[in-house]
Amino acid sequence: MVDDRRIMATLLVTKLHPVGRYALGVLFSDTHDSILPLRELRAHCPCEDCTASRGSSDGSGAGSARHEVADLQQIGEQTIFLRWGDGHETLYVADELRGLCRCAYCAGEPNYPITRQ
Repeated sequence: MVDDRRIMATLLVTKLHPVGRYALGVLFSDTHDSILPLRELRAHCPCEDCTASRGSSDGSGAGSARHEVADLQQIGEQTIFLRWGDGHETLYVADELRGLCRCAYCAGEPNYPITRQ
């Protein structure tokens, strides 16, 4: 029996860079460049504690230590480590980061929504 499932190429993180004070830029191996707000990265932290308490509070404002990155490291080609200003630590793999992207392409918007080309 032939398996028709396609083997997906592994998505890698090629480059990380801060975008202003409130976002992280991520360039992926497929050349897609995402800008991810720090507030969204913290809100979607996949750790057990954050998952269990999701929705119980939204933290304070965007400038709070909860949404400030104290340390950012790339671990290998697929994982990033974030240490937040309040001491919390988050690990994201490339697929999770890409899933948070809300650009027009990732959200399924038309290529040229204004000119309709």
